[in-house]
Amino acid sequence: MDLDGSAIDGLAARVLESGMAPAVALAVTDRERTLLARTYGAASTDALWPLASIGKSFTAVVALQLVEEGSLDLHAPVTDYVPWLSVRTPGGPITVHHLLTHTAGLVQSCDVAPASNYDVVALAGTETGYAPGEHRHYSNIGYRAVGVILEAVTGRPYPELLQRRVLDRLGLEASCPVMVGEMRRRLPGGHVPVYDDRPWRPEHGRAPGPWVESAEADGCLCCSVEDLAAWLRALWAGGDLLSGESLAAMKTSQPPHDGDGYGYGLDVHDDGFGHDGDMLGYVSYMRADTVSDFGVVAFANGFGGAWWLGEAVLAVAAGREPAELDLTPDAPLVDDGSCPPEWEGFAGRFRAHNPWLPTFLVAAREGRLVLGTDWTDGSERHALTPLGDGGFRVGEPDWPPERLLFDTVVDSRAQRAILSGTPYYRAFTGSQAASTM
Repeated sequence: MDLDGSAIDGLAARVLESGMAPAVALAVTDRERTLLARTYGAASTDALWPLASIGKSFTAVVALQLVEEGSLDLHAPVTDYVPWLSVRTPGGPITVHHLLTHTAGLVQSCDVAPASNYDVVALAGTETGYAPGEHRHYSNIGYRAVGVILEAVTGRPYPELLQRRVLDRLGLEASCPVMVGEMRRRLPGGHVPVYDDRPWRPEHGRAPGPWVESAEADGCLCCSVEDLAAWLRALWAGGDLLSGESLAAMKTSQPPHDGDGYGYGLDVHDDGFGHDGDMLGYVSYMRADTVSDFGVVAFANGFGGAWWLGEAVLAVAAGREPAELDLTPDAPLVDDGSCPPEWEGFAGRFRAHNPWLPTFLVAAREGRLVLGTDWTDGSERHALTPLGDGGFRVGEPDWPPERLLFDTVVDSRAQRAILSGTPYYRAFTGSQAASTM
């Protein structure tokens, strides 16, 4: 089938014009072959791109291979494989199935040591936010824990497992199982917003993204756009990686069904499956539309654009009208002065040397505290529910595992805020100063 290449070129140009990224790459595929692959902007056609969380699908494949070989039981407690990884729960034990489906009750991230499995070590002795299997809460740490388990079961490093069990089998020669300094020149430079303390606007521009080496199972691979298209086909049409039963399980939404569907390492939709990714200064997209029989993968070396580009190209390939790229700025979080006296010492800006989330603001809105972040994946606002002793639950429902704890009070103001295990410290609020200049 002939694709409207000029229409696709126009969509890519729209992302570049937005200012979110100086380069993008995309590929369109069906179940058998790549139909179109193009790179735009300041990147070479043979560039490698970080997959970020799309790498979770690779982790899931390796885990299911070990299940098929009889080395791993999805429903066995994780302590059967890593005895020290003991986490308290209000229900039964955490299993590998819970980790793969984001239903273990673990926090999303705890970047005390970015790009390190120390975050998994730090889980020992902690407690989940809910009984495993009751809810779904996306957890990068959970997938890092899967990597630790895979290494314990096989006695081999996680990157070696990816290389031997996936990349070599599929012939993905333009792929690397880790992000290391030696390959940095093969990637187009990543970009993040200039400001980390306010919603991004096009006039703000971009800044070079921070670099970290990574070999963790929540997403450390890099590959070419054509290799990612080949990976999507392997998940779609099958092959030598997994049995048909295991591949179907990956693409089947697992309980609970109280939100977006998720299988093993894949988002699951009524009309297909896929995953997105967000690395420091890079974003990625992978989606198979099983109704139109088209798949699209996309990358951008910035903080946005890949998801919209992928969805828009998929629409063009399927003969649909793509949605407009919405660049409406998010509203800044502003304290409205309604903070109860007992919480006044908690409001303010807090910072850490954490490249994934360098800062957040705690402000009062309508009589309660709200945590606000404005960084690479957009603005987020989370209501804080008091738990006593300076602790708050982050989020509106009564079950999310994320916690914010204030301590080190000086002159009635908390000087430290620990967000799900990561310490942040009261800091200068640059956005307030900038507004007066």
